[in-house]
Amino acid sequence: MGLFDIVKEKISELLSGATDKVTELTESAGNLTDTAQGATDTATGAAQDLTGTATGAAQDLTGTATGAAQDLTGTATGAAQDVTGSASEAIPDLNPEK
Repeated sequence: MGLFDIVKEKISELLSGATDKVTELTESAGNLTDTAQGATDTATGAAQDLTGTATGAAQDLTGTATGAAQDLTGTATGAAQDVTGSASEAIPDLNPEK
């Protein structure tokens, strides 16, 4: 075997090894991309769920506050009517024309 054949064989071995390493790195990069995409999808889903939960909670709180305000308005109106009625009964009629 001549020197040229030895060099040629060694170069083939090195190129084959380099090709194998590039293939491994490409596969690893693909796996990393898949993992990153999965993490992105999970984070997006969680953010959407959180937004939906927060929106629902805000709507519930708004409804509760509106109901409480309506109840308070009704209670205050009723109390004012009671006070007006009681005061009208307690004050004697000062109009002599009646």
